[in-house]
This record gives sequence, C-alpha cells and structure tokens, in this order.
Amino acid sequence: MTAAGSHSVRFSNFAAASDRPRAFVAMEYREPFDTFYREVIKPQAENLYEVVRIDEKSGPGVIFQDMQREISQSDVVIAEITPANANVFYELGYAQALGKPTILLAQRAGKLPFDIASYRVVFYDDSIGGKSRVEDDLARHLDAISQSTESV
Repeated sequence: MTAAGSHSVRFSNFAAASDRPRAFVAMEYREPFDTFYREVIKPQAENLYEVVRIDEKSGPGVIFQDMQREISQSDVVIAEITPANANVFYELGYAQALGKPTILLAQRAGKLPFDIASYRVVFYDDSIGGKSRVEDDLARHLDAISQSTESV
C-alpha cells in the first residue's frame, strides 16, 4: 500500500507481521539429549529463531510430512548427531538436499560416520564446563547463519 500526497493519511486497525526465522532441531528424543535440547539448544536458538522440534508439534497428520514441511520452511537445521540415529541422519540429509544451512552437534567422545566426517561439527563435552562452551559455539554459528541470510 502506498500513501502519498499533501493530505493527511489515517491508518486504522493496522498490523505489521514479520515472520521470525525458523530453526528445525533434529535429534534423538530421549535423555540426556532432551535435557541438552531444553538447557542448551533451545535457549540459544530462541535468541534469533523460532525453534521447531517435530515431537513438539500437535495435531493430526503424518509425522513424515510434517517433518519435511518444517525442514523446508526452516532457515537453519540443528542436528545433534552423537547417537547414530537413522531418523536424525535422514532429516539431516533432507535438509542438506534442500540446501539448508546446518549446524552439527556431537559429543566429543563420539565417532562421526564417514559421510559427514568432513563437515564442520560443534563438538562438546558432556560436563558442566562443557555447557558454557557449547552454548557459546552454538550461538556463534547461529549468529553467523543469521547474518548471512540477512544479507541475501
């Protein structure tokens, strides 16, 4: 809508909406990973993104289709890849096939599968001291992705 001229313009019932960028989280749904999600991933990602984890979605539908839609609508995908979970690797592969920026998280003691060993991974220690380090590393990666998508 364009408003120009010498007369005053009045707007009523005006609302502006901005879609917040979205982060999809792919990970195994069990402890200790649920705690890692609640205490590290979600709080850090929520600083810049609306965070979506497929098990938090409600309503009818096919989970597989929901997952595909959520990944395609996301601006970044965060994948915790420590356990070799086939579902997580499927979601990661789907995101990469769509060209989505991905952040891979893994416990330092884990061994990466050959196919993704060349990707940049945020390694973390499952310790109290490791928590602040992974929070900082994750925040830095999220900020870099956010900055690169804003300039496009």
